[in-house]
Amino acid sequence: MMAEYAEFPTPEQIEGAWDWDKIHAPRPLTPLAFDAIVMSMSEGFTKAQHDFGSRLALKCRLVNYYFYATFAPEEGFRREDNADIGRYVAELDRLAAQIGERWINEWEPTLPPLLEKARTADYGSMSNQQLLEALEEQLQNLVYYWNIHGWINLSLVPATALVEFYNAEVQPEDENEAWNLMQGVETKSVETSKGLWRLSREIQRQPVLRSIFESGNPHEIMRALERVSTGREFLATFNAFLQEYGWRSDGIYEIADATWREEPSIPLNTLQGYLGLNEFSSPELTLEQATSRREALVKKARSKLAGDAAKLKRFEELLAAAKDNLRVTEDHSFWIDQMGTAVFRHFCLEVGKKLTEDSVIEKTDDVFMLQMDELRSALKDGGDLRTTVSQRREEIAHWATVVPPFHLGHRTEEVEDPFFVAMVDKMLGLLPVEPSTDPDVISGVAASPGSIQGVAKVVRTLNEASKLQAGDIMVCEMTVPTWVPLFATVRAVVADSGGILSHCAIVAREFHLPAVVGTRVGTQQIKDGMTITVDGTKGLVRIDSR
Repeated sequence: MMAEYAEFPTPEQIEGAWDWDKIHAPRPLTPLAFDAIVMSMSEGFTKAQHDFGSRLALKCRLVNYYFYATFAPEEGFRREDNADIGRYVAELDRLAAQIGERWINEWEPTLPPLLEKARTADYGSMSNQQLLEALEEQLQNLVYYWNIHGWINLSLVPATALVEFYNAEVQPEDENEAWNLMQGVETKSVETSKGLWRLSREIQRQPVLRSIFESGNPHEIMRALERVSTGREFLATFNAFLQEYGWRSDGIYEIADATWREEPSIPLNTLQGYLGLNEFSSPELTLEQATSRREALVKKARSKLAGDAAKLKRFEELLAAAKDNLRVTEDHSFWIDQMGTAVFRHFCLEVGKKLTEDSVIEKTDDVFMLQMDELRSALKDGGDLRTTVSQRREEIAHWATVVPPFHLGHRTEEVEDPFFVAMVDKMLGLLPVEPSTDPDVISGVAASPGSIQGVAKVVRTLNEASKLQAGDIMVCEMTVPTWVPLFATVRAVVADSGGILSHCAIVAREFHLPAVVGTRVGTQQIKDGMTITVDGTKGLVRIDSR
């Protein structure tokens, strides 16, 4: 019998006056992903925010399997200087200026040992009680990871302040120019792209390898490589790359998504795309160009401010405070958003095998359909959850066919808190953008300057990336670091979500690509093959030909 499905709640049905925004979850989220990853994030973020003095709490909810969240004031929370917003802002600036140094020296060094222990543990030999204990340890680790993440979000504050100061004092023609002051930095994303690029150059040098990659689809390439000695040698190098950089998937929160290590067709697909690029598209050159732009802008600002010692001093202070923003943004994602989620998936799959053997569920990946309490109970007392799993799979399949609203409840109102502005507006892009009245024009956030016309390709997952040809315009719901290699192939980017400091916006500027983010409806209104013009300076996308 078909399940009866609830409608999305109306604003009047949402408690409180706060807007719930659909966050980084273009597809329905599995119950275990929400209970483990999202709720750990909520706890970790909120603790960090309260520790640095913000009264905001991150509250999350799953509505028809879509992830919604809000940053809302926590009732009953008090800070010592609660009545003095000026003192709070000054203290926030002081703490935010230290985030880059704390990430490099204090937080990042703690992550590899914890993650290595989690990904090498022998879960298969553990009893159910030992798995329960390991589960609690994993959940504690997740809260710790996301607490660090909550703190490093403060790096957005000096980044925003630097840009506002630059625009006020240097007065550039393009107000987005200043964001390049934080570009051109070696990160784990650049490191990963360089690794893929070296593999692609090896393929180009070997005729046998090039023939395999040019003739087969990504799912056939592995088998073809295993049949020849040159291919097996390449696979050894490729697998070593995956062991270090393959603990990642399409998104951030969904532990049900296979990683690159499990589904190598995704990086193989990227390698196929790299084969069509010349040396001018190498990650090394892209980094050098971004570094040169940054250095030129710093020189320009210093020259402009040379006659005012106080303003020049303030610029140097802001530049120093914001210089690690990109590294913190990209590298935390490598360790926390990607590997942290991937190693928990690895653990859950081992638990899924045990529950399958005990006939609690039908197959291993059914474990992701369970809620956390059900998972604990199953490990402790057994049971039969196969009907529950089947019903949830049916419900998720239904809601995957529905376009969920971006907002539930009332519109987000700005709060007198620099953290709120930086996080909600600059990074997530949740404050409203003036909609276009022209049906052929989509408005969004002007994320990376320039205007270019091209053929649109809608890419919702990395499995669809093979449709991208050199010179296409990528239209997506969002991007995370695993998507970085695609930026080398395309001419421009349009994204449904994100603000000026979103991952998509940052990487587009790094690659010098016009980009419009926060469109809300780009992937709905734009179809494959349409000719569109992306104006990343004005924040507009025009559909030129349908």
